[in-house]
Amino acid sequence: MRMSLWFLPFLAVAFTLPAHADDAQPCDSTTVEAVARWAEAGANGKLVSWNKPDGLVAAAACKAMPNAPGTTVAAIAFDISREKMSGYADGYKLQVIALVEAGKVVAATQSILEEDASTEVGRNSYRIDTARYILSKDVRAFGVVFYSSARGASCPEANSGEELTLWIREGEHLRAIFGANLYGWVLLDGEPCAFFDNKDVLTESARMTIGVEKTSSHGFADLSITAHVTHTLSNRDRDLDTTSKRTVRKVLKYDGQSYGPLNMFRTFWYPKACPMCPGED
Repeated sequence: MRMSLWFLPFLAVAFTLPAHADDAQPCDSTTVEAVARWAEAGANGKLVSWNKPDGLVAAAACKAMPNAPGTTVAAIAFDISREKMSGYADGYKLQVIALVEAGKVVAATQSILEEDASTEVGRNSYRIDTARYILSKDVRAFGVVFYSSARGASCPEANSGEELTLWIREGEHLRAIFGANLYGWVLLDGEPCAFFDNKDVLTESARMTIGVEKTSSHGFADLSITAHVTHTLSNRDRDLDTTSKRTVRKVLKYDGQSYGPLNMFRTFWYPKACPMCPGED
């Protein structure tokens, strides 16, 4: 998944706390050990929280597949910077997405996450999404949502977050076929830091939901992204004033490999009359 987030102003922080904070998806020690064995050199050390001495596990989430309760989906980030791996500086995490059965990894993929001012792995950075992403008679995808713990800039003009990646199994490997942010925010009028100067700020924010369509392309069902958009006027001396709400929908088709680029900064829902908005995705 692409780690690229823009962060929202202070005034909206209270509305973007991770929705999964009270929805625990713990991984048992057998699953963590199985994933660490699969990752080999990248996860050598104590398989406990990185907040403990020499702990390697920076973040972890696990959940059984509804249609296959014997299969556990695991998303685990190992703090490889503590291992002083050759070629990697501090601030790198080894991310492993895996399917585990009876204490053994049956399919997986791994990648390196580089942390910076906008990307940081925290204890609650992962959530497993096992919604009914049934793409064909024989293929059901699963999702992994990444939540960055980084604070980022305080006064940007746009923001995206809660990065969802959909994966499918191909033998012993997992392949990413879709990616999108589930939260977005954009400044429509006013200066990025005008809130602190007691001036009006006009913004829109969106919560995205993913749907599986009845139509299909290249053997996989089409996917839809529906943005639930809220139009808000605010300033320092009064509560947020919601002026209107709307929905915007976009359908994506499978091209034989994916549903297009794994775009974690969707802008299709931005209003057309918005000279300050970044370009469309």
